[in-house]
Amino acid sequence: SSGINAEYGQHYFKQINLSSIITSAMVDVSKAQDGGILKKILTEGSGDTPCSGNEVKVHYTGRLLDGTVFDSSKDRDELFTFKVGQGSVIKGWDEGIVTMKRGEVAILTCKPEYAYGAAGSPPKIPPNSTLEFEVEMHDFFGEDCTTNGDAGVTKSIVVEGSGFANPRDGATVTVSWVMHHMDRELEKRTVEFTLGDGSAHGIVQGVEIALLKMNKGETAKVTVKAKYAYGNVGNADLAVPGMADLTYTLTLEKMEQPKYKYEMDGPEKIKFAEQVK
Repeated sequence: SSGINAEYGQHYFKQINLSSIITSAMVDVSKAQDGGILKKILTEGSGDTPCSGNEVKVHYTGRLLDGTVFDSSKDRDELFTFKVGQGSVIKGWDEGIVTMKRGEVAILTCKPEYAYGAAGSPPKIPPNSTLEFEVEMHDFFGEDCTTNGDAGVTKSIVVEGSGFANPRDGATVTVSWVMHHMDRELEKRTVEFTLGDGSAHGIVQGVEIALLKMNKGETAKVTVKAKYAYGNVGNADLAVPGMADLTYTLTLEKMEQPKYKYEMDGPEKIKFAEQVK
């Protein structure tokens, strides 16, 4: 009897130890911290993590808790690409993927309210299913702010702004930024100016291009390629070398949109006409 009890106790403690190891390896990464998204890292990644609005490229395999695979990008031999934080995928992905670094492989276990809810996704995903996704983060990119699509100015949102309006050319804006070249901080500045007139204030083209895509109160990490910054000459006063790509942590503090012509009163229309002569 004592032998059986001892054997049972040893087995019990093995189970408890194994359970604690498994539990400790899983981290709740849901914003609400309600256990809705549990993450277990299988392979560590490196570098930073994506921001809301970034385009991400991942491989994934989705499973039910009984191990049944219901979808896999690997079976299609094609990376899955989407914009994170935009509601184009399940909530568990929008909140879980932004915690992953390049090269990281992780399991995201998503409760029904972070997956397909009470309805499921017939015929492969039953109602009220907790799902397990093995995800490999391959790469991610900021939003391309350029009109020609050369990715010379990219933006990743750090703090969401308010409203939906972006400043137009001619808007009066107050902005602040910290500018880095590689890991060196080279400039910290707050300035008010009229969009389209930045060069007169020593503001590089790339900053103006990014501001046209921002909302009031937004803070973004903006990467500006050399051609949209100080080119092959650089800026000796700021210790920016030639052909340097720069990173700005940029905040649109205030903005006042220019009036459309139909919104102007008489004196404003006269002043506008004089300016465009």
